[in-house]
Amino acid sequence: MGKKDLSVKPNLSTQIKNAACEIILSSTSHGFPNILRSTNLAIKLMWTIFTVLFLGICGYMITAAIISYFNYDVVTVIRVKNEFKPYFPTVTLCNLNYFTSDEAITLIKPFENSKVFFDPFDLSFDMMAKGISKQDPKFLINSKIFSDLQEKLIVYCGYAMEACNKSEFKFYFHPNYGNCYQFNTGYNQNGSKTPLKTTIVTEKAQGLRLVLNTSVPESLKFITPFTGAIVFIHNHTTDPMMVTGITLSPKTETNIALSRMFYSSQPKPYSQCETGTNDPNSFSSELYKLVLQNTQFYTQTLCVYQCFQRELIENCDCSVTTFPDFYKAKSCVGQEQTICLQKVFDMAKNTDFFTATCYQECPLECDGMTFQKTVSTTQYSNAQFEEYLKLSRFTPYFNKTEVNGNDFTAFSVYYENLGYIDIEESPSMEWVDLLSNLGGIAGLFLGVSFLSFVEIIECVMQIILIFINQNKINQTK
Repeated sequence: MGKKDLSVKPNLSTQIKNAACEIILSSTSHGFPNILRSTNLAIKLMWTIFTVLFLGICGYMITAAIISYFNYDVVTVIRVKNEFKPYFPTVTLCNLNYFTSDEAITLIKPFENSKVFFDPFDLSFDMMAKGISKQDPKFLINSKIFSDLQEKLIVYCGYAMEACNKSEFKFYFHPNYGNCYQFNTGYNQNGSKTPLKTTIVTEKAQGLRLVLNTSVPESLKFITPFTGAIVFIHNHTTDPMMVTGITLSPKTETNIALSRMFYSSQPKPYSQCETGTNDPNSFSSELYKLVLQNTQFYTQTLCVYQCFQRELIENCDCSVTTFPDFYKAKSCVGQEQTICLQKVFDMAKNTDFFTATCYQECPLECDGMTFQKTVSTTQYSNAQFEEYLKLSRFTPYFNKTEVNGNDFTAFSVYYENLGYIDIEESPSMEWVDLLSNLGGIAGLFLGVSFLSFVEIIECVMQIILIFINQNKINQTK
């Protein structure tokens, strides 16, 4: 009985060994078949050394390729593209001074004497007055009462050498500047949709030209030391708060030549941005949905503003009057709320509040565009020109308003070129590239391909079949 068992064991192992050797010798790789095939010890040793060496190099390079893939690097491609009929930008214009109306005089008068308790250089009286104005019952009914009306602010408007239709301007309330007016938003002053304007030439005369009256009542000039206007130039999908404005000085004409730049980033894991940020169903964040409920298009910056305002409302029961506030909370006024406001600011600066809270609820968008601006200025208006304005039948504005050239500012907006710069990211290595690299490395150093791995499967199957056949023989016996 013992002799029978001993005779079966070598037979089984011999079968397995023969099957493995047969598969290795017929393998498409070069190293291991030549090690087995060589009868000369020196040649066998040579093949063994080189096989082990190239196996190590192959393993190192494959590891490096996999690590490179999971670094999620990108290639940035910058192209200059031509466009022959681009959309004209949206232009938002405001008086630099929030308080300019007769109603503002009435509002400020009762606490004007308290200005001595405020530092004139940090404009704290201006911030306090804005906070009070936004809680005034009249303001809650009509937010336009303390700042410039369109009829007063816009002296003249021309686009593409034709006079603008004033009804094309849409009202926009800015927390810092009050009443602002937007040209080419795709909506008119009644909220009805209108076609976006396009342009076909780069000449200044074919762009937008405006003359503004930036006057401020004498009794309100102490609130801020500056006069003039501010203009925000942006895409119609962008909120004016998200771009840097260009200030316009009185008695000057400012020329603003534009060029466009579009950018597109790869989403996670290649960057921190997310796709689908304009779809209300993409994210469940309360802040994200709040931004989309109050704007046409989402931006992370606006969302972070709301995150900070929410923290203020929860701790101080008020909001920062100069920040966008979609919660429509009361502005922080008074000593107690001012102290609370400062504590929240200090907390945000000294902790990871924005990273740990705001950025977790406010996804970053992947696509966007900016306008690059070339700005030049020249003097505008003189005494003789002002006399001419009074006499001209083409300027009915001055039949209602006293002409004072010291309050005028003019500006023109036009394209410097109709093309644009397109910045686009693409993955430096995609899944197909990784497979190609792995196959190329393995083929170069070991002579194997993906079909070589099938040979391993074949070897396993052969061994399994040997065991199955052996079991059948044992059962028969």
